[in-house]
Amino acid sequence: MTVPDFTLYSLALYRGEKRIHSSTAGGLRPLFEALAQHRGLTGLTLHDRVTGLAAARLAVLSGAIIHIVTGVASAPAVEFLDRRGILLTAGAVVDRILTRDKSAVCPGERIALATEDPTVFVQQIRQMLGLPDRS
Repeated sequence: MTVPDFTLYSLALYRGEKRIHSSTAGGLRPLFEALAQHRGLTGLTLHDRVTGLAAARLAVLSGAIIHIVTGVASAPAVEFLDRRGILLTAGAVVDRILTRDKSAVCPGERIALATEDPTVFVQQIRQMLGLPDRS
């Protein structure tokens, strides 16, 4: 398994040992865009510096990800991925993913915790990211 180098990227997609996508940007946008760009691929490993429930749900909904390797995962993400059979390797597990200033639960995590319906979840994430609605 390729070991993540989060000094080079915050997010990367691997097909086997080959990196097919990477980004240095933070937040959910790089994951959302990477999964859209590589739609139709399967069996991918996601390296994500921080994996909250929103990232976990996007990864599962994509159908592309079989393994997530992360520095930090939220407990809800761990439980969600376990129930769906997605392998997770995490350096640390925290109760919730917080904003950068640690003053609140991050918006993506709040949306994912409050929204069970996958279609509504994706619509709300798109809205949070300022992307056009595709409903």
